Amino acid sequence: MTAPLTFASETFEPIYSWFEQHAGMAVEVWGLENDRAVALLAYCNGPQDEFGWSDWTRAANEDPSEICGLFERLQLVAEDAVTMQLTAAFPGVFAAAATG
Repeated sequence: MTAPLTFASETFEPIYSWFEQHAGMAVEVWGLENDRAVALLAYCNGPQDEFGWSDWTRAANEDPSEICGLFERLQLVAEDAVTMQLTAAFPGVFAAAATG
């Protein structure tokens, strides 16, 4: 996976729906703390896999989406082709992730 992008957690609901509608794309969504990925929230391993919440996220709350509120920013990690589609579908939502 490449091309990490960051975005505000409050914008995750429509992005999550987009991934549900475009199944099979390898992607990870992480909660950020001090610009560091600290918790895998949702993912898809690629073809034949559906995008969904991580095991700990499902176990931690009856409504896994409430976990996103613990993080101000999220990081999305996916191949360049996926991030290009997302930035086109959601203009102005994503920023390049900090490196270092």
